[in-house]
Amino acid sequence: MTEQPILQIEKLDFAIGDQRILKDINCCFAAGGIHGLIGPNGSGKSTLLRNICRIWEPQSGRVLIDGRDYRRFPRKTLSRTVTLVQQDTHLDFSITVSDFVAMGRHPHLKRLQWLGQHDLDIIDGALRVTGTEIFRNRLINELSGGEAQLVSLARALATEAPIVLLDEPTSALDILHKLEIMELLTSLRDAGKTILISIHDLDLARRYCDTVTLLQQGCVHYHGMPEKGFSEQRIKEVFHVGVEEIATDHGVSLLFYR
Repeated sequence: MTEQPILQIEKLDFAIGDQRILKDINCCFAAGGIHGLIGPNGSGKSTLLRNICRIWEPQSGRVLIDGRDYRRFPRKTLSRTVTLVQQDTHLDFSITVSDFVAMGRHPHLKRLQWLGQHDLDIIDGALRVTGTEIFRNRLINELSGGEAQLVSLARALATEAPIVLLDEPTSALDILHKLEIMELLTSLRDAGKTILISIHDLDLARRYCDTVTLLQQGCVHYHGMPEKGFSEQRIKEVFHVGVEEIATDHGVSLLFYR
């Protein structure tokens, strides 16, 4: 993982009405890493992701991509640079998986332009990397939760964006599918993608994330390496539970208790 930050957030504030949801957020993320956003429900993880991809606009502060304020990016350029896989992957409409993934190519197309062979090759590659090519002709409203999550990731990869945001992609999955998603993200990181993922499972975060950012009530409580971020004191302060580290042959696991 390189040290040059591809994404930098400076003094970002966001509010809905009178309620401040994000407060003076400052953090940066190196290119080619898996970066975890950690925190209780309502701590601002999803809101921060939506601010980073400019679905929502911060009231103050800046988001810099490669040192450039993202408000200077044309919308299509930003969509080719940052892509978001949202938490709700309930895909309740009748198009094929292949057509759904093809929607990821829209930022690259001019108005009324058809998909070309290059676009079709990118779509095939996204399906292949995510293992979803075997049901490319199925309707997306027939997919299981795990399949839908992979297809949503395939659509994000079809944008070819170097920065991929994921909002709790493992929250509704069983253990096997959680590990499959995290291993896939690891391979994408190794291929050069920058991954920013909100995640509740601290064991998965400790195992797979290069850095973690702990959010508490809309503020950054910690930003750095997982080993220091998941100390007993910090977890107690953020999640209000106790924790004990258990050493295993596969690394360190965390046991939580009240």
